[in-house]
Amino acid sequence: MAAKSLNIEGYGSIMITPINIKENDAETCDTQGNPVKTKMVGQGAKRTYVNDKGDEIPNNQVCKKFIVEGEPITCPKFTMTKDVPADNVEVIDDASIVYTGIERKFYNVVTDNDKIKDLVITQNKSISFPFTAGMGWKLWRGVLTNWNGKLLLVLCRGDLKKELEKYNEETIEIEIEMIPQNVNLKKMMVMV
Repeated sequence: MAAKSLNIEGYGSIMITPINIKENDAETCDTQGNPVKTKMVGQGAKRTYVNDKGDEIPNNQVCKKFIVEGEPITCPKFTMTKDVPADNVEVIDDASIVYTGIERKFYNVVTDNDKIKDLVITQNKSISFPFTAGMGWKLWRGVLTNWNGKLLLVLCRGDLKKELEKYNEETIEIEIEMIPQNVNLKKMMVMV
């Protein structure tokens, strides 16, 4: 996406570019990696998947074909996370990904488990693990952390630090005229 110029009166101009999560391009396919297409059936607009021959593919056999490091990988939908195996759990001292994650979701956490409370609240450590929710195609890094003395699960995708490394320190100077903004914008900022 193109950069936009922003003039901050009394300070100067800046260029802004959004940093977004780039989804991996994926082709919808069957379990063998053959492409499938969606087809709307009936008046209730039920969506089904069909192959090139017109045969219907059951939803539990619909996959996505991702290209990872130049290699095609066919993946079924991941099931929603209910159990996290011990070898996927990592205790971390630095939970900065909570602040630098480009896309985040927050969950309040309540538990009677004294081990988790001691580790996260008392020792101020965080517990990190892979997490899948929703439709099953997005993978998150779950971070169970201390937020002002309460347990908070933060799902993170992307790392702002890594994305910023792609930009260099070149200074760009540009001037544009600004149309005066409505004074209500400043007042509404309090609501956000």
